[in-house]
Amino acid sequence: MSYVLWALLAMGCYSFAFLFMKIALRDLPVFTVMPIAVGMLAVGAITVAALFGEWSVPSVWSRSVGFALAAGICLAGAVIGYFRALSTGPVSIVVPIFGMFLVGGALLGILVLGEGVTPKKVLGIVFGAVSVVLMAT
Repeated sequence: MSYVLWALLAMGCYSFAFLFMKIALRDLPVFTVMPIAVGMLAVGAITVAALFGEWSVPSVWSRSVGFALAAGICLAGAVIGYFRALSTGPVSIVVPIFGMFLVGGALLGILVLGEGVTPKKVLGIVFGAVSVVLMAT
């Protein structure tokens, strides 16, 4: 499957995930909903890796494993922060603020990974940031 189809799948699933999390948080504490949702994430990731044959056992000392662990720590912080914010704030404000990771990720891709910069990309990043501010206020 192409990266565009995977991205569209992610976008659709994320959209519904926010809705379902907020509804679950009406009746359950945040630290009950979070492990259930993250557990489903783990099961889903393992299933997809098995189906697509993209699973390997790397050396635990490899540089890539270190970056995977760092990504996991960042992901844990993102998920914990997101669930806590969603448990107390309105979806219409929390989701756009959380969505600012798109702007941050694009900037990091340019600054750290050396990805190309075009006027259209810069404009998109600026519009993305402005749209988050407009939606969250």
